[in-house]
Amino acid sequence: MTEFSVVERVRRPEYTGPNRCVPCTVVNVVIAAVVSTLVGVVVPLAGVAVFVASLVSIYLRVYLVPGTPTLTKRYLPESIRARFDDHEADDEELEIIEKIEYHRENAVEPEQFLVDEGVVARDDGDRFTEDFAALRDEHVEANRDSLREPATLATLFDAAPDSVATTDRDYPAIEIDNRIRKWPSEAALLADVATDAAMAAWTDRWADVPVEQRGTIREELRTLEDDCPACGGQITTTADTVESCCGLHEVIAAECGSCGDRLREIDENKEAKLTR
Repeated sequence: MTEFSVVERVRRPEYTGPNRCVPCTVVNVVIAAVVSTLVGVVVPLAGVAVFVASLVSIYLRVYLVPGTPTLTKRYLPESIRARFDDHEADDEELEIIEKIEYHRENAVEPEQFLVDEGVVARDDGDRFTEDFAALRDEHVEANRDSLREPATLATLFDAAPDSVATTDRDYPAIEIDNRIRKWPSEAALLADVATDAAMAAWTDRWADVPVEQRGTIREELRTLEDDCPACGGQITTTADTVESCCGLHEVIAAECGSCGDRLREIDENKEAKLTR
């Protein structure tokens, strides 16, 4: 059975397209956001996955929650529902739908993608291939002095430089398109910038990978080399206890033994592994 036929079997044309009920769609998106946020508090990546899956379901079927029309009529004020009467999707709604469709069509299986593109040598202990490692090192040096430039940071998220705003924090962080993006250290930021530039030069397919997935891949690739991109010191992995708004939790930390910059943290309670 083809992917197209599966989608058509799931799709509910009587509720989508010109028949889409915008108030019902809004209610379902809000419910999806609340549920994914609750899941994300426990497992951040799972929260993202739940939200993406929910948006896909809403796009194809509208009703994530059975009985939405009844809920909408009962609890959504008439003044708000009236604003949606005979309403056609505006540019923002169309953009969201297009992003969902783009992610569905272009998302990759990360490990296979990296092997297929010759970035990672699977038979060498999950290391960069020699040629790619050399290219990445070139971009580490090329970007060492331009990490905080808006044009450099905007490239990571396919955004315009004037949409980047710096934040006053103890670690690298920016606000871009009303969302905070952060890194545990300068070394982590340098690793991401260099990896992104190297991937863009290495394969045309990189530009087609959805932005959020590119960010996840960059994070996982931070620790595939033994040397710290910031100072050249040796990267080591240790168990550590960190504090967040939710309390204390154990993480596996990859950090430089010389400068102390931390490249990555992985919660031991999550289903993730340090790719070293």
